[in-house]
Amino acid sequence: VNDEGTTFVTDGGHYIVDCKSVGIDDPHSLATALKSITGVVEHGLFVGMAALALTIDAEGVINEHVPRGND
Repeated sequence: VNDEGTTFVTDGGHYIVDCKSVGIDDPHSLATALKSITGVVEHGLFVGMAALALTIDAEGVINEHVPRGND
């Protein structure tokens, strides 16, 4: 669903679903569960693909995040 509340469909006729989460306790299990759903092509969880993530907060401060198990 886009900001206007309507379903977002790609030019190829595929649906895009944007899910917001407060936190994911077990991203690997969630990724596996999502991929097992018929029709789900990709999930957008980058499990095991990054050694570091950088974010910028509202004040412009850059924060480094190391995935659990990589520290």
